[in-house]
Amino acid sequence: MMIQLVFSLITYLNLFFLCFFVVKKLDLFHLFYGSLQLAIVLFFVYLILFLKWINKMVDILTNRIFDSFSRFSPKENHQTESLTTISHLKRFSKEQQFRKRHSFKDDIKDRESQLFDIKEHVAEVEIPPSRPLMGLSCNYCTSLSRESLVNKTTEKLALNNILDHTPSLHNNGFLQRTFSHLNQVYQLRKFDYPQVAEVVLNDDRLKQAIEKTALQQFQDSDRNDDDFYQELLKNNQKRANKLLYGMRSTLSDFILRFTSWVLYKLLPCFISCVAAHPGQINMLKEAGKTNLPLIFLPLHRSHLDYILISFILLNNNVRSPLVAAGDNLRIPFFGSLLRGLGAFFIKRRIDPIMGRKDHLYKAVLHTYMNECLRAGHNVEFFLEGGRTRTGKPCMPKYGILSVIVEAFMDGTIDDALLVPVSVNYEKLVDGNFVREQLGQPKEMETFGAAMRAIWHVLNSDFGMIRIDFNQPFSLKELVKTFNASKKLPANGLKMLKSNPSTTSLYGTDVVSDEHKTLVESISKHIIYDCAKSTSVMSTNALAFLLLSKHREGATVKQLVVDLDLLREELHQSRKDLGFTGDSFDIINYSAELLGPGLIRKEKVNGEDTIKPIAILPNVIELSYYSNTLVTHFALESIVAIAVSVVATAAGTVSHVELIDTVLDLCSIFQYEFIVCKPCQNLEHIVIGCIDDLNVRHRIFVEQEQDSERVARSKRIAKRFDDEDDIDEAETEKPYILSDEKTAVERLKFLRVLLMPLLEAYAVTAFSLDKLVGKSLLESELVNDILSEIQLQVSAGAVIYEESVSVDSIKNALKLYQKWDVLECHTEKKLRLYSLKENQDNTESVKSLYQRVHKYRQSPN
Repeated sequence: MMIQLVFSLITYLNLFFLCFFVVKKLDLFHLFYGSLQLAIVLFFVYLILFLKWINKMVDILTNRIFDSFSRFSPKENHQTESLTTISHLKRFSKEQQFRKRHSFKDDIKDRESQLFDIKEHVAEVEIPPSRPLMGLSCNYCTSLSRESLVNKTTEKLALNNILDHTPSLHNNGFLQRTFSHLNQVYQLRKFDYPQVAEVVLNDDRLKQAIEKTALQQFQDSDRNDDDFYQELLKNNQKRANKLLYGMRSTLSDFILRFTSWVLYKLLPCFISCVAAHPGQINMLKEAGKTNLPLIFLPLHRSHLDYILISFILLNNNVRSPLVAAGDNLRIPFFGSLLRGLGAFFIKRRIDPIMGRKDHLYKAVLHTYMNECLRAGHNVEFFLEGGRTRTGKPCMPKYGILSVIVEAFMDGTIDDALLVPVSVNYEKLVDGNFVREQLGQPKEMETFGAAMRAIWHVLNSDFGMIRIDFNQPFSLKELVKTFNASKKLPANGLKMLKSNPSTTSLYGTDVVSDEHKTLVESISKHIIYDCAKSTSVMSTNALAFLLLSKHREGATVKQLVVDLDLLREELHQSRKDLGFTGDSFDIINYSAELLGPGLIRKEKVNGEDTIKPIAILPNVIELSYYSNTLVTHFALESIVAIAVSVVATAAGTVSHVELIDTVLDLCSIFQYEFIVCKPCQNLEHIVIGCIDDLNVRHRIFVEQEQDSERVARSKRIAKRFDDEDDIDEAETEKPYILSDEKTAVERLKFLRVLLMPLLEAYAVTAFSLDKLVGKSLLESELVNDILSEIQLQVSAGAVIYEESVSVDSIKNALKLYQKWDVLECHTEKKLRLYSLKENQDNTESVKSLYQRVHKYRQSPN
């Protein structure tokens, strides 16, 4: 360990002197400040590694003590019990020699026979199973992009562990192999990351915003002298300068390389593997050669997301992006470090100033992003805004993407390549979001909290991480296809209209009205693509099976059977898995990873049994892991619920009524799931889902074909449809539900998946009775609804305890607001909810409750 420390210190000194050449254009203050930061980082790294080394040495010494004890402890050895005389010892020695000679001859014969086998017969070559290449771009919207950057051999490539960097013996000497990670970061391609702050301050757009803001302040004041206007102009210039330097990134090639070396040392302490598909990495390398800006759009699960993405891109010689980060991460030391890694900080909410829109801040942000794109920077931001608290993808926020689209529309950039990214964890590094889902306020990020979290992470095991980079596609081609097809609202539902907001870039002067629908469609398309390409981890599969099929527990044998069936089904639907191996080992591994707080292992009647802890608050965290697969089965679950509602006592299901019911349920869950692409027709997707369910699981009985006479009569009736006013629904045959056990169990299984959400939505509608004749703050209303759900859980009226979820309640309130039942007013950062004037009565609330509650009822 000490030798390693000495070598590492020498390595750091070499890096320190090397930085003079890398950052020679910087002044001495920035050089000293950056070196001080690196020294602090290095100190903490070695302190952590030293403490972990002490723990490991204690374990080794303990194991050796036990080994020594077991070696010298009495053992049963029936062979030596009878060796009490010299003659017996001699005879035993001769027998041992005789056995060795015979075993040696047998070994020679076996080797010769195997050699003969190899020469005479061709050895069987086991071809590894090909895994689906996730994330290919849409064949309809971006057909040209889909044909580029990918080849036929890509699917045959195996996954790579990004952390496993073992240099080859060829062309690598002793020092290169000894300091392999240092050698790796030293040989990386060097990119130029230009700073654009001065260009932004001289931009005409920003100057106009400064003058506009100063003029508004001048008109609102009582003074009208020119000196006061010049003072306002000067103050706004200072504020613009302060906003820009507080926002900007100081992306540094040296900081990136040094952090990459640190991550090579630290990540293996708590992560077993970071898996990525080499075919996807190759696509990014080819896309980087186009000299177009790459816009990385990942789903947001953890603060580790952007660090890992930059780490992978850097070590594969792809230009690292500028990353949009919330200003809550501007904490001491870590904020500066993130800024050096490419973060530029933006406000989560753009608060109005003196009741007016903050034009100056929006102009600074818009201009900064435009100049970064013009300078050739890649950009990364999270369409969801914040991390998902439920494990499902969140609905997109449109602000930053609208700036990218507007930059393309006004000619700032000729084109951009959009890259959706999916990241999934076997165990979430950030902990859980149970407190927030139970209505408790979010804990703000601080330096102390960050240090405690890092220490906890480094002493834990979080399993594997899987990152999928989707195929890059052209923004220019996507916009052209959308504009040509005019299919933006073709999903069967009305497009969500965003009201102008003073707290967001979207819906303001930054993006024009004609581009809003385009931005929303692109955003939803990307979220849909990311969700489809998200790989299923072992913990996702186990949590899903336990909550949907085995809430009371199951034997390991039964779980193995169900996991095998689930794996086969996901393989048929081209959903990639983040695990391989025998299902028995996978279940034991994932149960160990989830831990005793979520999974209980016990023996029942001599058999190993696994039971989920399906009570509050544990079940909320378990549902987080399950929801990855709930998203995959969402549309099938909606169809199953619709079938149970529409089916008559005789087991018949009207086709038209079934479609209408499914569309109504899709409307209810529009803030939970994106069930189809904006370029697709929702009704066609629903019909395809019903047909697919029937083909794979035989949920409907095959009907006998009509006789020739009956078929001829129907054709004649359809011919005179207009004259006789014959409804096509009357002439069609209804579906007949199958009573086979497998079909019934399949519908029951699918129906269960969305019941927690339906229960949360129904109780939210029931609780709106509190708003009759009065208004409530959002926080008060949400807490009242949470209390009502928990009360109904205790009474047994609500079955699924994971229904207690702040996110589901807020999405339900959004839905009822869209249905013109609720209205929301914002005053001084507080949201006030009340019923619409024509809905402000108990009968209207009951009607809303019945509209949702009818889907919770048991099937006929």
